[in-house]
Amino acid sequence: MKNLKFVFLLLIVTLCCPLQVAWSAEKPKVILLSTPFGTGSYALGSAFESIINKYDLPLTMTHTETPGQAFNIQKINQDAAARKNTIGMAGPATNWLAEHGKMPFKEKLDGLYLIGTFNVASLWLATNDKNTKSIQDLAGKRIALGRVPQIVWGYEPDAVLRKGYGEEFYKSLKIQFVGTSEAANALLNGQVDACILGGYIDPDSGKFEPAPQTVEVLTAGRALTHLDWTKEAVEKAIVDDVPLLPYQLPAGTVEGMDKPIWSFTDASSFVAHAEFPEELAYQLTKALIEHYAEFADFHALGKLMTAKGLTFGWPVERIHPGSLRAFREAGLVN
Repeated sequence: MKNLKFVFLLLIVTLCCPLQVAWSAEKPKVILLSTPFGTGSYALGSAFESIINKYDLPLTMTHTETPGQAFNIQKINQDAAARKNTIGMAGPATNWLAEHGKMPFKEKLDGLYLIGTFNVASLWLATNDKNTKSIQDLAGKRIALGRVPQIVWGYEPDAVLRKGYGEEFYKSLKIQFVGTSEAANALLNGQVDACILGGYIDPDSGKFEPAPQTVEVLTAGRALTHLDWTKEAVEKAIVDDVPLLPYQLPAGTVEGMDKPIWSFTDASSFVAHAEFPEELAYQLTKALIEHYAEFADFHALGKLMTAKGLTFGWPVERIHPGSLRAFREAGLVN
């Protein structure tokens, strides 16, 4: 009888141990809130998911499509679980708007913290009106921008026009928030006098990748004038409104840009709430530092990523503590 009890006990232990080992080996799962399917950011989100799950790291990742940056910040703020297991895509300007409760946000939200920057947008206005040589020449003219929720393409250029050139000039403008591809088509169809163009840069080398709507306008064969925001106008917007960085694009960045012009830049980044675990932030940033070059295998924008660029656009105090540890270990932040 004693032998039978011993065999029975041994059987129970044998059955339970594998379950215990499997449970203890389970890795924490990080959810990545991306952007709409088909965007370059969505492709880079898929790349991050693939890279994290490819290597033997102490975490896994699930990547999911969302309406965009504003949604991501709201979701992480409003969901207690998401604050601890979710990262999102957003930029410092969108983050600032959320903190201040400005459109498209309806209330003040907690600002998020940098895990790593994956691309940097650079934007300017262009016209096919040969008599328009400067931004000031657009007084009274029609200008097509992205939609306001498209912060980089809608809100930000509007802020530079609003804060950089004076109230009288701004009130004279006929601004249409129509969307990025719609703005390009409006210029080509003669429905507006200028539209927002841009693309993505490696701020260290100056390497540039035009956005799809910019390619559409450039390949239409129209003679374009690319308008200089001026550094002063961008800096006025920074002081009075949204945080941006002036960046001078060299002549020849795109066809028809026959002289350097000042654009504004804004980063797109992986971000997390202050409540997101420090060790997970550390592992995510460490993976970005070690494997950023692999993003080029997924999308052309990945070719613009560099180790140094992973911190672009964010002050040190806005880097997640876990990520800051990884950056400092790699010598990327003092």
